[in-house]
Amino acid sequence: MPRFTKYKPYYLDLCIFIALIICGAALYFLPLQNASFYYDDRASIVNNEVIKKIDIPKIFNAFNTRSLVGLSFALNYKWCQLNPFGYRLTNLLIHCLNAFLVYLLIKSTLNPANRWAATFGAILFLCHPIQTETVNSITQRFVLMASFFYLLTIILYIQYRCRSQKRYMILSLISAIAAMFCKEFTVTLPLMLCLYDFYFLNCHSEPQGRRISNWMRSFASLRMTIPFFAIALIVPVLLLRTPREAIGPANIADPSSNHGHIDITRAKGSISREGYFLTELNVVRTYVRLMFLPINQNFDYDYPLSYKPDITTLLSGAFLLCLLVLAAVTRRTYRIISFSILWFFISLSVESSFVPIANVIEEYRLYLASVGFVFLAVDLLYIRKADVRKLNMIAAAVLIGFSVLTYQRNKIWKDEFSLWDDTIKKSPHKARAYNNRGLEYYGQGRLTEAISDFSKAIEINPNSAAAYNNRGVLYEIKGNKTQAISDFNKAIELNPGYAGARRNLDGLRHAINN
Repeated sequence: MPRFTKYKPYYLDLCIFIALIICGAALYFLPLQNASFYYDDRASIVNNEVIKKIDIPKIFNAFNTRSLVGLSFALNYKWCQLNPFGYRLTNLLIHCLNAFLVYLLIKSTLNPANRWAATFGAILFLCHPIQTETVNSITQRFVLMASFFYLLTIILYIQYRCRSQKRYMILSLISAIAAMFCKEFTVTLPLMLCLYDFYFLNCHSEPQGRRISNWMRSFASLRMTIPFFAIALIVPVLLLRTPREAIGPANIADPSSNHGHIDITRAKGSISREGYFLTELNVVRTYVRLMFLPINQNFDYDYPLSYKPDITTLLSGAFLLCLLVLAAVTRRTYRIISFSILWFFISLSVESSFVPIANVIEEYRLYLASVGFVFLAVDLLYIRKADVRKLNMIAAAVLIGFSVLTYQRNKIWKDEFSLWDDTIKKSPHKARAYNNRGLEYYGQGRLTEAISDFSKAIEINPNSAAAYNNRGVLYEIKGNKTQAISDFNKAIELNPGYAGARRNLDGLRHAINN
């Protein structure tokens, strides 16, 4: 059971928080200097008129279940307009806060006096290379803020359970409500509270004769989580009330249903439910590998889809099932290991299960799940009886190795051209990567290379209306009006609602007629 002791030198915790900020600034120094926005940032921030004024009803209508993050974008805009530095600095500070919350969670779960173990866990969370996309992509503040309130809710709930002071319960409920307005995966929060309560707030190591009373206490403690289950209903209720015209920038649901509202059980542009589930068996296996061996990271994976249970998919499913069995059999003897495995799976359960999302694999989905990995690493290094000096050397080697990988990965994030260039090297058959690198070539005035990339995107995906429109713009600039008109018409044919292509076509025809 978590133990709380009264420490007078709270300045030690403050020093650790300051150290985390310094480490974070050192690791993310290069991306902080980037003077441009990335990909989804343009829809969420640059071209989003809603955030350019603090109008809460409009922000709520545009962002819906993510409206609290939309409000943070509006505050950022009021502070620094469209200067990316202010947005990235905010993301980095939230990441450092989350690392500090991981420190507090580990410290309250294990021996509070073992600050080094908790500090190791916090730095590991901070410097893990898998966090780079979440921190550098401003739009992924959805994940950062959702994780912040998620972790804060758990910590406050622990305080309430251990100290029986109602103010902690009230603050925990407020934090849970805030989490529901950041991102949809926060609906798993009540389940995570039950998991933590079951593992650490009720003792299961007593003799057999007392285990019945332990189970009774576990069921009794579940009553305390009922308000959190009620709060979790905020997400589906908000999604159900969302009209077709207000899906928001994230395409978090499918507006193509025949009903008056969107289908909240799938995202726009997603594959079949069965295909998504089978694919995610392989994806989650990849996620496990990325936690332990974070190499060959990719901003836009060209991941193979599984529409039937082939041998690779079956082996992946068997591997994941073995992990769940391991969590079950180690529940009493190796409680932290069991808890860390279940944390990992619960954190991924919304986005890697039966709810199809357009992109089957995204590194930012591992942000909260990585807390489970951190608990596992802390347990393996600091809970076992061993030579402390050797363990510290291993821990230092892990932190240094991950920090180097993070710094190297952040070099890729120093500008959008290097990001898409790296993506094309790792996903040479992704049309989106070529289209976006073509836009970067265009921004640099390298029109020939840009046309080549747009043509490659069309070759890979002949149904890419954006690539046709972009190539048409460049043909117009180069004076090839016939080819430009052809590309604009093709873009409109593929997407009749493509307003940008229609404007470009009308403008070119007007220029020709005059």
